[in-house]
Amino acid sequence: MKTQTYLFDPNSKAMNRMDYRPSEYLIPNTELHFDLDDAATVVHSKLSIAPNPASDKQGGPLILNGENMKLMAVKINGKPLDRADYTVTDHELIIKRPPSGEFTLEIENEIDPSSNTLLEGLYKSDGLLTTQCEAQGFRRITYYLDRPDILSSFKVTLEGDKDQYPTLLSNGNGDVTQTKDIGDNRHQITWVNPHPTPAYLFAIVAGELNMLEDTFTTKSGKEVKLRIFVEDGYENKIEWAMESLKRSMEWDEKAYGREYDLDVFHIVAVKGFNMGAMENKGLNIFNISLLAGDPDTTTDARLIAIEAVIGHEYFHNWSGNRVTVRDWFELTLKEGLTVLRDRQFTADMHSKASKDIEDAAIMEAGQFIEDGGPSAHPIRPDFVQEFDNIYSQTVYQKGSHVLGMMKTILGDDIWRKAMDEYFDRFDGQAVTCEDFVDVMEEVSGIDMTQFRRWYSQSGTPEIQYDGHYDAKAKTYTLTLKQKTPSTPDQQDKGALYIPVAVGLIGQDGKDIDLTLNTDNSASEKTKVLHLTEEEQTFTFTNVEGPVVPSVLRGFSAPVKITSDVSNEDLIFRMANDSDGYNRYSAAKTLMKKALINMADELASGSTPVMDPKILDAYDHILTHAMDGDMALSAMMLSMPSMNELVEAKVREGKADPLALDKVLDLARVSIRAKHAAHIENLYDTTSAPAGETYAVTPDQVGRRALHNTLLAYIAEVEDSLAINKAKKQFDTTDNMTERAHALSTLSRIHNAKTVEAKEALDTFYQTYKDDQNVVDNWLRVKAAIPGPDALENVKTLMKHEAFDIKNPNKVRALLGGFMSNAKAFHAEDGSGYTFMADQIIRLNGINPRMGAGLMRPFLQWNKYSDPHAGLMKAEIQRILKTPELAMGIKEFAQKALAMNDNSKSKAKGDAPSRKAG
Repeated sequence: MKTQTYLFDPNSKAMNRMDYRPSEYLIPNTELHFDLDDAATVVHSKLSIAPNPASDKQGGPLILNGENMKLMAVKINGKPLDRADYTVTDHELIIKRPPSGEFTLEIENEIDPSSNTLLEGLYKSDGLLTTQCEAQGFRRITYYLDRPDILSSFKVTLEGDKDQYPTLLSNGNGDVTQTKDIGDNRHQITWVNPHPTPAYLFAIVAGELNMLEDTFTTKSGKEVKLRIFVEDGYENKIEWAMESLKRSMEWDEKAYGREYDLDVFHIVAVKGFNMGAMENKGLNIFNISLLAGDPDTTTDARLIAIEAVIGHEYFHNWSGNRVTVRDWFELTLKEGLTVLRDRQFTADMHSKASKDIEDAAIMEAGQFIEDGGPSAHPIRPDFVQEFDNIYSQTVYQKGSHVLGMMKTILGDDIWRKAMDEYFDRFDGQAVTCEDFVDVMEEVSGIDMTQFRRWYSQSGTPEIQYDGHYDAKAKTYTLTLKQKTPSTPDQQDKGALYIPVAVGLIGQDGKDIDLTLNTDNSASEKTKVLHLTEEEQTFTFTNVEGPVVPSVLRGFSAPVKITSDVSNEDLIFRMANDSDGYNRYSAAKTLMKKALINMADELASGSTPVMDPKILDAYDHILTHAMDGDMALSAMMLSMPSMNELVEAKVREGKADPLALDKVLDLARVSIRAKHAAHIENLYDTTSAPAGETYAVTPDQVGRRALHNTLLAYIAEVEDSLAINKAKKQFDTTDNMTERAHALSTLSRIHNAKTVEAKEALDTFYQTYKDDQNVVDNWLRVKAAIPGPDALENVKTLMKHEAFDIKNPNKVRALLGGFMSNAKAFHAEDGSGYTFMADQIIRLNGINPRMGAGLMRPFLQWNKYSDPHAGLMKAEIQRILKTPELAMGIKEFAQKALAMNDNSKSKAKGDAPSRKAG
């Protein structure tokens, strides 16, 4: 790569990955004592400080991170420091002349958890005191070297009022049921974590909690006590979570040989949490939405997500905790790897084909957009202004697919050997992505030099393919071309190492056996082609008859296929491809092409009409919907997301979101009209069999998914049949999967103006108003109701007892639901954009991390046609004028606006404002 252009303010304090230097000091041991109080928690820390032999600087001042706390005392080796010996700033405690060699530093400080609306550090969530320390939250608890390469053994003592804090939890070993009475209605407990751990994995939870207890016996015979803690009202909804935990522990032992290393494993769920969950050593803290669940209150998708997240956080015990990251630029080292591991886990527990499609959909509808927008960055970024902003789909999801490609290249057996070596070699260390790839290269003997480019190059590679069949020679020649378009952060791209899984489908609709002329191995139905050049040709021999290529099977690489495939080939693959992902992809590609054409017709003043051949293709899906994986059938019947359509449209011009939304409605209505009888009959056929006991099995999950998809099609005609079927499903089903979908369907019929919809919405809320997770679903459904009064409805909901802007789950539910409501969010008068900008500005003073998250849709402003583009840009400019704007929001806003400036600069041939090799 020749040039990289960075679109943030060059005068801002951007952090550079290459500026990393080892700390001058280490903290081998940390002892903490907490005198807990909602408004005035006193923290006593006793730190063993030692010079770091890895540092090229010795004997300088000791600079500790610390924010929003009151310093009360400082001692070195038991002697109080004079005020002249240290300096306190808003962000640091500086010990000017620390002793040479090892010494003990004691600090006493006070913090106020009740006023901590950032939900970072120690904060109050409803009646609980809890923590979130990743990435830089520990510095809000006490003064410390708050960086991931400082690993320390922790001993933590908690004390507090017995009535207010009956449960006292921290990391490591201890018995939560055995606290020590210290008088005055107070008690205390000590927790010991013997494994060196960075401060970002520190955790505390204190308050009144219910406990579910179980055990797990590891492969070496050690019994581990498992406990899950929840607040009142959720104690009967955590059995699935406990079973998921045990499945995770068993799977990790079998798949990766990783055994748990403490005597106890605890999980706590809290209501106020910025993240989904956090892998704190031995004490995972979860957002309640991703822990508590049962069939009556939780959908299939959410139960599977709960299982996956429990697995993800547990798997971090090795891929993140025992082996951690050197610095936050290396975040994908732990997150990309652990997402890959949780994806494998879910595929093994459920349907691999469905999981492949879901993973690809996340990439196509989310990460690809991020890769092509103003916040584009490699999976290991080089620059960032706010570390919270690199917790992105690129780092997590794309990072996992990069590692998935590495696994494909190495093969399962070598991958496992290399992973064993990685964990053994770096146990107890903070390492880098280079360290990981070095091990893969060393164990496999494969040169990974070119593959490493995935770590430093942003953007989504585009693959084009072209094939030729030689009947006389019975050969099929496939040419693959790769190109990664320029992104705002990088102009020039190099060729990547991309494993492309390919199959060939004969005219009879069956896969043919493949033998590459460069490979004498046994025939097989799918071959992985190793694309390393900008253009390569591969020849298949002994091919009988013309074939249709099936490229990128199983979503073998995080790339876009940009070949202009004919509708005939797409329809053929929809019906015949043996690969679930490629059948789904063919259907989605066919529909995107049709919708873009319809939107163009609408823009030209014509009445859009769906191609009859495409409508006919859906007959095959419906006819064979129950033949195999019904979840796959449901996915093939789904429509592309708005994000996918915008991305498809901008390849030829700006996107009109309202036009795209309109043709989406027209497409669904057209399919419903063409196949009405078939859809209605199949809907009835996929009703739950008499006597069925609910289970999260592939067959049942697939049936319910297909049943719900068909109900949505029936409701495209807003008549009594649609109302009656949706109402009956809402009233009679025994599970939340079908009940919530029926509610959503009813709410969209005549914009929830029917008596049935109003009654269902009210009944749903009254039935579940004590369950935050279900109420959040209700908020999301209400916010997504289309119609001219959608914005006013959301404003009214913001005053409802069910909403609290300080609660991240409520914000994601209501405001996220509103942004999915295209007719309201993209209203031509800009009212939707103004409303969301108002909320971002409001959150700047409450929880800027949530505010930054809401900025992401605005990053796409320049992909839209006017008036949308101009209106969105104006709101970004208004946000930037906010006094004391948080860096996370500011960074996104600056990058969004720089997209326009950078485009003008490139058009004029001006030099980029910032370069890096």
